[in-house]
Amino acid sequence: MSKTLSFSKYKIISLFALLLGSLLIPATSQAKILEEKRSLYQNVYIIDDMGLTCMRFRKKSHNDLSQSCIFNDTPEYLVFDYYKLAMGATFFLEDPKDMLIIGLGGGVLVNRYKEVYPKANITSIEIDDVVAQMARKYFNYTDEGEQYETHVRDGRVFIKRALRKDKRYDFILLDAFNSDYIPEHMMTKEYLEEVKGLLKPGGIIMANTFSSSALFHHESETYHQVFGELYQIHFDDEKTNRVIVVSNEKLPSKEKLLKKANEYKPLLSPYGVDTLKVFDAISGEVNWDTDAKVLTDQYSPANLLK
Repeated sequence: MSKTLSFSKYKIISLFALLLGSLLIPATSQAKILEEKRSLYQNVYIIDDMGLTCMRFRKKSHNDLSQSCIFNDTPEYLVFDYYKLAMGATFFLEDPKDMLIIGLGGGVLVNRYKEVYPKANITSIEIDDVVAQMARKYFNYTDEGEQYETHVRDGRVFIKRALRKDKRYDFILLDAFNSDYIPEHMMTKEYLEEVKGLLKPGGIIMANTFSSSALFHHESETYHQVFGELYQIHFDDEKTNRVIVVSNEKLPSKEKLLKKANEYKPLLSPYGVDTLKVFDAISGEVNWDTDAKVLTDQYSPANLLK
């Protein structure tokens, strides 16, 4: 992958990405449907629009929720803020050997993790076979090579089976979204305890969630109950997404994270990631209602709290 872009090209792309803001990208009159296919779960659309290729689960709406997007001319340059937040994983990891991604989507983050950690074994889980097909066809995703695996399976089912097989991971990314939000069976205390059981000592879990949902307090307190301390990574100008970072051991200090942010600055810059901005977005503040009811397998009214 080329890691050189002219300053002017970076500047143009950065401004464009800033205008895009979050995952909500309205379809324009120039949008072209490259392919549409019905899966067991939803209609999957591949859209070419404004220099982007995007995967969506709705054909048209006022604010069309794009699951994955890449720039057509510079696919390595990350489109969404949440992609950039998720690259903050590099601040917490020391040469990970085994990584687990729950929710492949277009495979954009997996592609970047493969480049940053070329020796890591990466297992990706995607419930929708059509989504996995589109990731390979339109988003340059590949699992060729012995160190990469893709499983078409419900993420929680995979985790339960992995526990029985005594699998362990240095890093787990929870990024399983349906067309609206995270499936409710993958938000509960029981689920998070299962995921925690897959961590190696000192392993890191990173979860992509929304910050503007009524679920915010319930979800935050659920993570807090299972893991104790947590970091949130959230840009002040980002209205929807945040990333939660937790571990089965004490999380690194902000001082250590700043050192890693400076270390990874030149490596992540070609992806459009300002590591110091991501570092500034990391907070250990308890900014949720700690009396909020914890989400469980018996109480997870995600459909009512969106």
